[in-house]
Amino acid sequence: MKLYIETTVPNFLFADDAPEKKAATEEFFKWLKICRDELFTSALVLEELEASPQSLRVKLLKTLRAVPCDVLPITQQQIGLASVYVKAGVIPVRYTDDAIHTAVCVLNRIDCLVTWNMKHLANFRRIELINQINLRYGLPPIKIHTPEEMLDL
Repeated sequence: MKLYIETTVPNFLFADDAPEKKAATEEFFKWLKICRDELFTSALVLEELEASPQSLRVKLLKTLRAVPCDVLPITQQQIGLASVYVKAGVIPVRYTDDAIHTAVCVLNRIDCLVTWNMKHLANFRRIELINQINLRYGLPPIKIHTPEEMLDL
């Protein structure tokens, strides 16, 4: 499988205020180091991590680099598809980056976007709406799961 690691995933390794998610994320990262799946992230994830406070930024980037992730560039085609999701009201304009993460996965034929963002991404209703749009444009459906769900699959 091809898995895309979205920004919230490494962030939860340092989320002391969410111990269950932190523990699940720690297990997920252990699994990533030994799994046979192809791992991806994007230039947008790196950009978002770079915007973190200095002390956290170093930890986040080091953690993500410890797993063998290929970094995908952001293209105009992906930005265009993201704007379709936003214009359709599937993802709010304020969260366009979430739409871009989704478009990166869809257009790169990634099997699963892994995220802790359950409001705009790992949300059954939004996934259904995204997949309706994808179907309309002849694009593949997307699967979006939390790290915890990935460990249970």
